[in-house]
Amino acid sequence: MSDQSKPDEQKGFALDGLSAGEYDTSLSQPAPDDAGEALELPQGALLAFRRSGGLRFTTRTIIVYRDGWVLSVDEQAAWRFHLRADELDRLAHLALRAQLARHRPSGAAQPPDAYAYEIAARIGRRVRRAEAMGGSIPAPLAPLIRSLARLL
Repeated sequence: MSDQSKPDEQKGFALDGLSAGEYDTSLSQPAPDDAGEALELPQGALLAFRRSGGLRFTTRTIIVYRDGWVLSVDEQAAWRFHLRADELDRLAHLALRAQLARHRPSGAAQPPDAYAYEIAARIGRRVRRAEAMGGSIPAPLAPLIRSLARLL
């Protein structure tokens, strides 16, 4: 029989803010670790595009500005080039047709060799975002992803 006035030896440690005698009663999902790493769309940009994954995990990110400049924001290699007016118009048209706000992450785990795609686009005064994984890209989003992936 244990003495109730003595503290239990197991209560000397805490796991994620819970001591040994407590338990989590919340029904909410924990916040993702990368919650602060959303794809940002700088001032004056039309589109931002990130592709990550693959057999050898890599991440490549580009920003397409309204004046036609495309900039890489990768740590490995920074580069830039200029799009012609018709190419820029095509990207803007594809972004409008892609219905970006309708495509949210499915919550399914990403296959180890597939790519995940993130897009942020300024349409009117709003920023619209979409995410998709290789193998399950929605049909309206596919032409935009193909065009942006060619720019990488």
